[in-house]
Amino acid sequence: MGRARRAVISLALGLAMALSGCSTAGTSAVDTDGLPGVWTGSGGGRVEFHADGRFSMTGIPAESIAFSWSEPRNGATRVSGAGTWEQHDVYEDTLLLMIDAGGSFPTDEEIASLMVAEDGPPQVLFFSTNVDKPYGYEIRKSS
Repeated sequence: MGRARRAVISLALGLAMALSGCSTAGTSAVDTDGLPGVWTGSGGGRVEFHADGRFSMTGIPAESIAFSWSEPRNGATRVSGAGTWEQHDVYEDTLLLMIDAGGSFPTDEEIASLMVAEDGPPQVLFFSTNVDKPYGYEIRKSS
């Protein structure tokens, strides 16, 4: 990963953590062993996690992602994209989605954060973006 991308990730993560209030997550670490598979949310949102650290998503409400550097293409209210995922190295209850350019995203500078909503099993994860609505869009493992 390049130096510029790391700087963008650090800045975006800091912004996401500040906006989310940092204290709204669950008490347990993200179960990365149980992560691979399809996770779904209301209204048709879908995230597929792969064991190799890749993910793809479709139908995720745009308000679930704190857009730091760009806006979704064509003013989309639901977004799609792909990229890599990793567990945060300090906050183990947080999963970072580094989104590649493509789909609804014109650049590779966006990052979404997922936090543990329910410890499980199975765990429930949620997108966290906003101090006024810290507990965001939930996804649950469906297969």
